[in-house]
Amino acid sequence: MSAQVESAAIATAPQAVKSKARRMSLNSTILQQATGILLFFAIWQLVRTLGYLALLPSPAEVAAAIPSFIQQEGYWMSWVSSARRVFLGFGIAAALAVPLGIWIGTSVRARQSVFPILEIVRPIPPVAWLPLAILFWPSSEMTMVYLTFIGAFFPIFINVLAGIDNVDIRYIQAARSLGAGRAAMFWKILVPATLPSLFTGLTIAIAITWEVVIAAEMASGSDGLGYLTWNSYMSQSMVGIIIGMISIGIAGLLSSVAMSLIGRTAAPWTRR
Repeated sequence: MSAQVESAAIATAPQAVKSKARRMSLNSTILQQATGILLFFAIWQLVRTLGYLALLPSPAEVAAAIPSFIQQEGYWMSWVSSARRVFLGFGIAAALAVPLGIWIGTSVRARQSVFPILEIVRPIPPVAWLPLAILFWPSSEMTMVYLTFIGAFFPIFINVLAGIDNVDIRYIQAARSLGAGRAAMFWKILVPATLPSLFTGLTIAIAITWEVVIAAEMASGSDGLGYLTWNSYMSQSMVGIIIGMISIGIAGLLSSVAMSLIGRTAAPWTRR
């Protein structure tokens, strides 16, 4: 109840007061998130100090090893290699999933004939495609890009479809009664109504592509963050494994945050 009262008060306040309130809310959110992360590492350090999880390096040991680890040859190129595969597979998936979702969402015939096939394929995990991808694609690079494409395609497609299905029928009826044509219906009603759901799918998909590309690099790659982490395991470097995992987490977080910010810019009416 208090949150609703606060939101109502901000909505009726002058613009300067609104901006100040938003900054204070943002600072509070960042502080809470930073506190949660620090608390996690503090508990981790405490557990290690008490003698538990002896095989796991402490945060202090990991922090001490980071400068030399990230300066080693190939570390930053691993970021570049993984990011290239992620964004290439993600871009191809978005370019195909968005128009396909719009077509199936707006065509009864396509929904009845094409959608059941995709629903059969959708539950198959992306990593399960690895054996066929290795046989089908002539290089390991194309195999890894293909797996990231599979990982990103269905979250984008399903969210586009859900966005179209959730369009308020009253908007469509009102537009038709006013004589709106197909183009006006698409750009003025369908696109604005679907954008929030689309960017939700894009944000989910970009995170999944990082998960998939790491698994693919561990299985058949010769570079990238996944290969770097696996190589640390093969050389029995627990610190290297932890740093590799943290690097993967940061890469996925930055990609998701960037996609979320793009979504808020493209659909400003969704901001609270």
